[in-house]
Amino acid sequence: MNIWLVNHHANPPHEPGDARHYSHARELMRRGHDVRVVACNFDHIRHKHLPIATGRTWENDELQGVPFTMIAACAYDTNFEVARIRNMFEFALRARKLDWAYGLAAPNLVLGSTPDPFAALAAERIAAHYGVPFLLEVRDAWPFVFTEIGNISPHHPFVVLVDKVMRYLYKRAARIIMFSRNSRDLLVRYGAAPDKIVWISHGVDLSFNPEPRPRTNDGQFTITYLGAHNTWNSLDAVLDAAKIVQRSGASNITFRFVGDGESKPALVSRVASEGIANVRFDDPVPKSQVTEVKHNSDAFIINNRPDAVSKHWMSFNKLFDYMSAGRPVVFGTHTDNNPVLESGGGISVEADNIEELARGVLSLAKLPADELREMGMRGRRHIAEHYSIPKLVDRFEQVAIESLGREVVSRAGCAPIGECQ
Repeated sequence: MNIWLVNHHANPPHEPGDARHYSHARELMRRGHDVRVVACNFDHIRHKHLPIATGRTWENDELQGVPFTMIAACAYDTNFEVARIRNMFEFALRARKLDWAYGLAAPNLVLGSTPDPFAALAAERIAAHYGVPFLLEVRDAWPFVFTEIGNISPHHPFVVLVDKVMRYLYKRAARIIMFSRNSRDLLVRYGAAPDKIVWISHGVDLSFNPEPRPRTNDGQFTITYLGAHNTWNSLDAVLDAAKIVQRSGASNITFRFVGDGESKPALVSRVASEGIANVRFDDPVPKSQVTEVKHNSDAFIINNRPDAVSKHWMSFNKLFDYMSAGRPVVFGTHTDNNPVLESGGGISVEADNIEELARGVLSLAKLPADELREMGMRGRRHIAEHYSIPKLVDRFEQVAIESLGREVVSRAGCAPIGECQ
């Protein structure tokens, strides 16, 4: 099969951020498929442009073995500004124009990925142009997150527009891929046909996560948050937990925050003004350096807001990355789907409960090194068995074949599918 993956925010592994489609593409190519990732050249995490030849609005290139089309769009500074909406429209319109596709073999299948519904709409229009099936991958449940987290009125013009686009995409998609196991009812509420919905979770490329090495036993305990600093991750509660740990007298514990986002300046200001001495902030790192950050950590912490979005749309991207490092996780959660609890790979507590978060950190810091390591390795084994990239691509291949029809797939030269997990 020739598969095009349209994801506004897809990144190659040498950049921080979302490398899911790079890893999926590489695995699909290993199985004999042709794959192309279509992405924007503006990096959503670091707010900078990846280079494109001067005067061009797109560039086709091979990035670490995977064909990418990088499409230019304007810069923006925050998630909540007109420039970001312009960036979405520019990417979608330029992707839909298809001048970048001149001379390329036509696709057999096109996948469009949200949260940007306009990028997914461009993918649907591309699929219609070639007369091939369109798959919709729903990464964030827009417009649900606007009304639940952003407190934006459902009657706001942009929310109404997003809702109309998503309902159209639900109708046009041959299959709808959701990331969160608990989200079927939510998607149906917003117009998705239940018989189209399939669950293919976030996962981990273990080739970027080598066998964990033991931490140096120097008496220090570093617990790390690695990822976007934004409202969704409720990091103020983690700072509150750090204050409790500091007051407990546990001077050997450091909370390390690695990443960037719109909440980071306020978090840094809080640490300075409130004298939270056990917190350290570091810049985001590319995927190629993430392993070093992980292996220099004793444990990880993640906390979600106790709201309807966390309840219905917990997709575990960061959590799986943490667990793959063979380190325990303190998980503040509001969802019934709980890989930390299922695997025994850490301590699960109530979301935003700062006392429980602090107790979880203090409990891990007191464990002997061998117990800490075994707890972390239980989480890694769970990821390898259920959420590794080959397992997820098995399922994606099956969905692709069901969408195309086996006769068409046979003519396209599809490799045999793996066992569905």
